[in-house]
Amino acid sequence: LNHRALSTASNTLGRRALSTASKPVKVAVLGASGGIGQPLALLCKLSEHISEVACYDVVGTPGVAADLSHCPTKAKLTGYLPSAGTWPPSGNTGLEAALTGADGVVIPAGVPRKPGMTRDDLFNTNASIVAMFGAIIAAPLATPATVVE
Repeated sequence: LNHRALSTASNTLGRRALSTASKPVKVAVLGASGGIGQPLALLCKLSEHISEVACYDVVGTPGVAADLSHCPTKAKLTGYLPSAGTWPPSGNTGLEAALTGADGVVIPAGVPRKPGMTRDDLFNTNASIVAMFGAIIAAPLATPATVVE
């Protein structure tokens, strides 16, 4: 994560949250089951400026959402998978549900470096993941949002 980009996005979301006190602020964390995504989702849940945290990942997200939901804050927390299976149970699943209505999107998604993998290989793999998310976020389904990669 670029510190300057994260700081700028955080300030933008904070201003949006403070300037529209009556409007709930939703943040989507894409890659929420990983070693970076889980603490980021927790920090979002603990923020008094965020009213909803939508967690999305390819595995384990409903469990992460269930665990983080025990934090005693007002923020609603949901977990989505690419296929059926959400927490709490609902008929609306997947990436589209996580992004719908999001005011901010944080993308800590990616794969860790594996043995024999060069830094270029790792960059190309993770860049393709972020590019895929970027294309979906830019699609008409999502509302204008602040994106932090």
